[in-house]
Amino acid sequence: MNRKTPLALSVCAALLAGLAPALMSCKSSASTTARAPAANLPPITGKQWRLEKEWIAADSKEDYAAGSAALREFDAFGAMEVSKLFYHHNLVMVPAGTLVGETAPSENGGHQVRALDGPLSGQTLWLYPESAEKMGFPAASPTP
Repeated sequence: MNRKTPLALSVCAALLAGLAPALMSCKSSASTTARAPAANLPPITGKQWRLEKEWIAADSKEDYAAGSAALREFDAFGAMEVSKLFYHHNLVMVPAGTLVGETAPSENGGHQVRALDGPLSGQTLWLYPESAEKMGFPAASPTP
């Protein structure tokens, strides 16, 4: 296993912190339209809670697997993969305070949830076990 130095980890975390806000602002015109909730959404089967911090989530089980590998690989290649996943909207930032409901049991540390309010309301997401802040993304600044 290749050991990474603290400096390399710091550089990659800084790179990710700088790229995430820029990539999140690159939304396609299709993403600005309101999404109608799908009739075949999985039911809320578990607990409901509000996220205390901003979290990173994937939009599908396949993207969860791809993002999981990239988010844990904090070298230049991992940073590039994470950037690509955010750019193509396979990974999203879920704002702190979002109410979510569990739709399936925890699997591989991640939670399958549906956002019940906020900008991602109605979407089924796969939350990563770590918050965005723990993964090196800056904490969201409070909105007035």
